[in-house]
Amino acid sequence: METTPNVNFFIHSVPNVNGMGINDKNYLEYVKLRKFYGCEQSYNIVQYVKDGSEKKIDIVDYSGKKEKSRGIFDKNGLCNDKKLIDIRQLFRTTKSPIWYGLISFEELFGKKYCGNYEQAYELMKSAFPKFLKSTYFNPDNVVWFAGLHENTDNMHIHFCFCEKKPTKFKQNQKGLFFSNPTVSSTAFEKAKINIEMQLKENNYFIGNARKELTTKFKENLKHNLNKEKNYKLLQELIKELPTSGRTSYDSDVMVFLTHKIDYYVDQIIKNDPKTKALFITYLSIINDKDTAIKELCKKSKIDPNKVVVFKKYQKDLYRRLGNAVINSIKHIRNENAKIDFQTKNRLLRKRIDRKLLINSINESLYLDELVRNEAQNCFKDHMKKLEELRIKVLIEQGVIEL
Repeated sequence: METTPNVNFFIHSVPNVNGMGINDKNYLEYVKLRKFYGCEQSYNIVQYVKDGSEKKIDIVDYSGKKEKSRGIFDKNGLCNDKKLIDIRQLFRTTKSPIWYGLISFEELFGKKYCGNYEQAYELMKSAFPKFLKSTYFNPDNVVWFAGLHENTDNMHIHFCFCEKKPTKFKQNQKGLFFSNPTVSSTAFEKAKINIEMQLKENNYFIGNARKELTTKFKENLKHNLNKEKNYKLLQELIKELPTSGRTSYDSDVMVFLTHKIDYYVDQIIKNDPKTKALFITYLSIINDKDTAIKELCKKSKIDPNKVVVFKKYQKDLYRRLGNAVINSIKHIRNENAKIDFQTKNRLLRKRIDRKLLINSINESLYLDELVRNEAQNCFKDHMKKLEELRIKVLIEQGVIEL
């Protein structure tokens, strides 16, 4: 017996009819659709998503209930009347194909994980750009809007988007072109799995585990300098790190050094039981995520190798920890330059070097902590405002009484 999927994802497109001949078999259909999705008539896609409809339209056949919507939103949040006018004008004048689609949820799953505007907005803001990238759109070149609807037992999100300008080349043709309207079935399936996994966990456990590990790792950077082997390796990295250009972990000029940085990261992890335990915990969490993804793939008959995340998350972790090492090296080298002229005595210089390494890393980690705390405070403020907005909506709906 087949189970109902928790997430369904549909997308279609309406091409620009300019240049199409009236004898084209799809011409009249596209003209009609373009008027609706291109906002060339009073009742259009923006009005539909905003206010709802009892009519049957080409997206999906509804049950006839009154359509309810939390309001139209884009990447910046709920759209006011001025913003909606701008959206209509853009879609009315664009030469881009117009894509429209639907994300629908199994009844209980949708009510639990995407039952209000805040959840729908956070999902679209995070998951939709990932879908665009997977289908070779540039998210920065795309304008989209969406709305959460409850006209059936199943929560669902309508969305619509177009490109701002043509950016693609075509073989043997001059000029730039808009993206191809077709989207692969693999991209659909991957999007469904990503959406379900994100709604279920929102990467909370992964983010917390990675944060705890990274914090402990940075604490141990200074302690491991007392180990002669690690001290010598760090001195090598100080000498070999390029002095110009982009020197972050994943930059081209760092290819020849990443294996040494990874080795140094491994030594710091292995030399402290707490850090090692946090590292194993993190790997276990992303392995569990892959197990859940594989189960979803099995149900949907998708190749799991296209969507599993273990290697991706592991690589990202080493990038983060490697950059912590690189930032410390840069700071140490800057401090070294300041005292080069102060001593010529080899033994004295050696003592200064070791003390300088410890002090410099401590200062580097302190500055990094200040930046991270500021980011956390901003995030807390953002979540507080969302919660206040959610309570306000519930009061207006009569769910909560004052």
